[in-house]
This record gives sequence, C-alpha cells and structure tokens, in this order.
Amino acid sequence: MISVATEFYPRLANRDRNQGDGKHTAIEFRHAYFRKLDSQSFWDNPTEKVTLDFSGVKKIGPSFANEAFAYFTRYASPEKILKVISIKNASEVQMAIITQELKVGYDDR
Repeated sequence: MISVATEFYPRLANRDRNQGDGKHTAIEFRHAYFRKLDSQSFWDNPTEKVTLDFSGVKKIGPSFANEAFAYFTRYASPEKILKVISIKNASEVQMAIITQELKVGYDDR
C-alpha cells in the first residue's frame, strides 16, 4: 500500500510543471507509482493491483486527478481502472473528483 500523503505529498493539485508551483505533479505521481500500468497489454490482462492510502491527503484537484488517473482511460474503462487502482481512506469529495475525471476522460475518447 502506498501512503500518498507521506510518500508523495498531501496536496495533489498540480497537473504538470506549468501549474501552481510546478512541484509534486500528477505526471511525477503517475511515473512513480503507475509506470507498469502504462500499456495496453497490461490492461488487456491486469496482473497486479496498486493500493493507494489517501489518509492525510488534504486536497486533490481535478487536473491532477485527470492526469494521474483518467490518463488510463486510453486503455480501460473507469470501472476497470478502479479495480486495479484501489483507493482507501479518501473522502467522499476526493473520490467524487477522481470518478468524475475518470468518467469525463472515458467519455471524451
């Protein structure tokens, strides 16, 4: 299990280096924790799961959620993504942001 707030950062707001202070970006997050998930062959037959612990995460912005999670809608449905990427201890609002960005990313394909 990955403790997001302590292993990465408690404020998940920047999509990339050009947003906010440019630190702790969604792209960095995706590369650090989801590198193995970035291929169609992985999503055709997922062999592992990633569990994220959101305890201590103070904020997640829509652009961060889009870049970190909805990025994978190029390979899989939102439902399948949330079976592979399990999110524990997220607030109702944090999960709403993530699921909304997954849905929008998937609908825009």
